[in-house]
Amino acid sequence: MFYEMMIEKNFSTGLNTRMIWIEENSTFEQLHQQVLEAFKEISPRNHSFRIIRSNGKKQSGTTIQQQSFTDQADADPFDYNDESESTRLFADCLYEKDVVLKSYFKKTGDSAAYTSVQDSPNEYTLTLNKILSPAATILAQLNQIVDLSPERGESYDNLKEKLNSLTQLLGTSAEKTKTATSGPKPTQLYSFKITLEDVGVPVWRKVQVLSNSTFLELHKIIQILFDWQDEHLHDFIIQKSNGIRQKNVTIESADSDPTFANFFFKDEQTSYTEEEEHLHDHFVVEKDHARYTYDFGDDWRHKIVLEKILQPAEGMVYPVCTAAKNDAPYEDSRHEVLHGELSLLNSNAKAIVADVNAELARRMHRKKTSRTKK
Repeated sequence: MFYEMMIEKNFSTGLNTRMIWIEENSTFEQLHQQVLEAFKEISPRNHSFRIIRSNGKKQSGTTIQQQSFTDQADADPFDYNDESESTRLFADCLYEKDVVLKSYFKKTGDSAAYTSVQDSPNEYTLTLNKILSPAATILAQLNQIVDLSPERGESYDNLKEKLNSLTQLLGTSAEKTKTATSGPKPTQLYSFKITLEDVGVPVWRKVQVLSNSTFLELHKIIQILFDWQDEHLHDFIIQKSNGIRQKNVTIESADSDPTFANFFFKDEQTSYTEEEEHLHDHFVVEKDHARYTYDFGDDWRHKIVLEKILQPAEGMVYPVCTAAKNDAPYEDSRHEVLHGELSLLNSNAKAIVADVNAELARRMHRKKTSRTKK
């Protein structure tokens, strides 16, 4: 598929707008080149992208830079300055040659800011206007060429009429396809490995959870998996989504105190509420991962890794714990763990799994799922 993108360049006298078409698997480096071509500008000394909206949701803190420290130093060692504001953040950023557009541009209205610096900064806003088939893209480009043509008359009118007819035909076909394929995301089964970090011995649980579960439900599941009592605050930090490293994306409970987040994040962050966010919104491909922190005093950190994406078994109820290793510490025991006063070793993994599943069955509201028959 192709993206029809509107680019607005901010001038002191107003906006200058261009429309471009680019394949969804193109990199941000290729998008950079298209922006330059659209405005007939030379390559700037520095440039970067900042994601404003992705998948219909406001973003912040995600920056896509042109190149790494080493690449920049090799390319222009005299201009390179590792103390400068423009280069010191590169280590925390994604690089445009490695990131494809569809990783962030997923819905119409998704947007990014593009900043280029030559003698002075230039600001652009790039917005995904439409997602088109190759044929529709060609027609859109032809329409633009014809509209920009100085020629007018009978031949122009005839050509425009034919192009409009083809556009309408493609639109009808696309609408039929959209209607046939639209609907809620199919429910998948996520197999997670959740590891409690920094407790001296390996402590982890493997659990299968439906992909349409909310992060609030995942919070409750983790509480059961590790026998916590839900007496303290908690949050999720998304670290990798759809195979792309994330920065400052948090998922919190509705009654969370923003003071904690503001203390830990100096940069602007993107926050969601766990009651509204579903697992499939952020866990998209295998190896996506996040961190769940419980009790900001004892700082129990859990690494959540999506190991496998499966299909729910017919007649099976979820969530289900499938494996475990060692005991979890009890509430408010960080001091004992740090000083080796609490043994977490337990070789009876089957007993741990059985106890966890009994609690999941008792405390979680679970529904039977079945595969959709085709």
